[in-house]
Amino acid sequence: MASQANQHYVPQFYFKYFSENKKSICVLNRATGKLVETARIKGQASKKYFYGDTEIEQALCELEGVFSQALREIIARDSFKGCSFDNFLLFVQNIMLQKSRTMASRKNKKGMHDKLLQLYMECEVNNDEKLDEATREAFAEITRNLESDPQQTQAMEMSIAVECAEGLTDLTPVMLYNKTNRPFIFSDAPVVFTNPQHKNITNCGVLGIKTPGLIVIYPVSATRCIMLLDTTVYKVKNLRDSIVKIRSLNDVASLNKLQIHNASNAIYFSKFQYGRYAQELLRQEKNKLLDFTGRVVEGIEVDGSGEEVGDIIHSFDQQLPYIPAFSFLSYYELHENEYRFSCREEYA
Repeated sequence: MASQANQHYVPQFYFKYFSENKKSICVLNRATGKLVETARIKGQASKKYFYGDTEIEQALCELEGVFSQALREIIARDSFKGCSFDNFLLFVQNIMLQKSRTMASRKNKKGMHDKLLQLYMECEVNNDEKLDEATREAFAEITRNLESDPQQTQAMEMSIAVECAEGLTDLTPVMLYNKTNRPFIFSDAPVVFTNPQHKNITNCGVLGIKTPGLIVIYPVSATRCIMLLDTTVYKVKNLRDSIVKIRSLNDVASLNKLQIHNASNAIYFSKFQYGRYAQELLRQEKNKLLDFTGRVVEGIEVDGSGEEVGDIIHSFDQQLPYIPAFSFLSYYELHENEYRFSCREEYA
């Protein structure tokens, strides 16, 4: 069993960037809208034996130690100016680990992993020549309801995420300075992927790490938010030394609404005086909120001549129901009939 029963999927050190006393945080329940003025950080974004065994827990602790140092250096510098490639790589590895380790990610990937397990077992049953037809059909019925092990599949997702993180290093890092009288908030899934340029593309994935138009959002305090974006698509207005000063309440609200939509259970903020503000943002988005799961599409694969060559399973993360339009970005919004699959290297 794990050495610590209560395992965090958002690390405690991250909460402390938003907490005034480094021990407690204000909480808004996404489902009920209930506010909690003082909640202990120790009990937030965590679950008993969430990751399972000691080996995974220890590996996460070691990775957090390495990745958090890179994040601390960026926060201390208050910009990305002078950030080395090695530190930036560690930072994006932290981004990908954080994105893949949450409850929201577990829910999002469940459909894909269940389907892959069911297909694998179906093949095993069909290829077992020792089974008679009645037994084969009985086993086939069982396989249709099989569910993958969430701890094992999430451990695999986290490993893959860290290995693939270098794919984000071509994105331009920007530190957003919040100059308004409203704070940045965060959720129990604080890393948000969005793609405003591809908002009209719904029949395939547009949130892959090498997709043109990708934007990654990661708030790091009530007044600072990190954004990684594809500057072959987006022109950033008033960018100076990797910094953009945000003076629009609408821009802050857009960043905060993304956190609300990305959350699994809870939204967090620094001071209780902002509770009604957070509740109002939740109220505005309440009817659009979804418990998102990755989309799994089954279809027929065809070759270049249009000939059917077999079945295909396509799984991808869907865009959030809320897609922002930031005042400090200008870009061309792609229409559905203009979309062609491509990777960012093709535009470099």
